[in-house]
Parts: sequence; structure tokens; C-alpha cells
Amino acid sequence: MSLDRSGAAALILGSILYIALMAVHPSHIGPPVLGHFSLSALVHGTALFINPLLAFGFIALTIRLGLDRPLPVLGLSFYLFSALLVMIAAIMSGFIIPEIVAVGHNPPRGPDGAVIDPEGLRVRLQAFADYTVWLNRSFAHVSAALFSVAMILWSIAWSARGFVGWVVRSLGVLLGLAVLAAQLSGHLNMEAQHGALVVTLAQSLWTLLASSLLLRPRD
Repeated sequence: MSLDRSGAAALILGSILYIALMAVHPSHIGPPVLGHFSLSALVHGTALFINPLLAFGFIALTIRLGLDRPLPVLGLSFYLFSALLVMIAAIMSGFIIPEIVAVGHNPPRGPDGAVIDPEGLRVRLQAFADYTVWLNRSFAHVSAALFSVAMILWSIAWSARGFVGWVVRSLGVLLGLAVLAAQLSGHLNMEAQHGALVVTLAQSLWTLLASSLLLRPRD
């Protein structure tokens, strides 16, 4: 399989999987559903493997648009940092928060078997959890903004002609600007079942359309 077709397959598969993950994204940790892994851990763990898959697809797209052109390469740079931040956010939600919850369920005990300073422990764990959630949402916001800029840059640099080419160009610029405008207005909530899902749908729609360039024969 050629690089173009492999890249297109990666973009299509990655986008579909991301939409599916966001659709089942839990709002809380929940009990284990597979071994000792909760649904939250499985969702975020899977997301960690989807991002390299999408990165491969976007590298192929950038090569197709031209590595000797500044806009496609700049778009790739923005995307790679976006992917890095969303992976950090996934690690926090899927692995760090469950560890904090686990300590709360099995607190450290003294020689007599009593919990050591239970109220102090509760306060500290709540502070750690709140801090982790704030970091998670901050990384998610910055990631969405960086991806939007990448989408705009790739759309401006789009080389395909015809109806589909103009749709991809126009939609990429409009969706990218819409996400940035929503963020700047302060009305974009990056909760999984709210703003984050809308952003994922918008980005995935453009990604699926962009994969069409890689499926077309080279001129």
C-alpha cells in the first residue's frame, strides 16, 4: 500500500475511532469493566494509541501538500503539539485521576489500622483531583486551538481543485475559525459530552474530507 493510501486509511480509522470514544466517554471513573481497568481508563488509553495513528495520516497529508511549502509544514507543527497536549490530558483523566480515587478508597493506615488524618487526606486528595481536572481542561483547550490553527493552515495550502477541494478549503477555514471564536468568547465547555464532543465532530469531519486528497491519484 502506498504512503498516500496508508495515510488516508489512518486518518479515516483514527477519526471514526475518536468519534466513537467521545460518544462513550464516561463522566466519572466508574467500576472496572475489563480486568482492573475502568471504562475511563480504556477510553483514554485507546486515545493514546489513536493520536500516533492520526499523526501518521497528517504527516502523509503534509507530504502530499508539499514538504517544500511552508504552510503545510507549519500546519503539521501546530498539529503535533496539539496531539501531544491531548495525550497529556488523556493521561491525567485516564490514569492520574483513578489513582487519586484509589488512594481515597484505600487510604494509608497507621500501625493500629486507623486511617491517618482522614480529614486532612480527604482535603489533599480533593485538591489534587481539582488541580488535575484544571490541567486536563487547560491542555484540552490549548490542543483544540492548535488543531484549529493547523486545520486553517492546511486548508489555505490545499492544492486539490474541483468541488471537493473547495469544500475542504472552505470548511477547514470556517470550522477552525468557529472553534477559535468559541474559545475566545469563553462559551466553549471542554467537557467530554459537551464542547469537546462538538469540537471532535468538527475536526473529524474535516479530517475525513481531507483524506479524500490522499485517495486521489497524483497529477
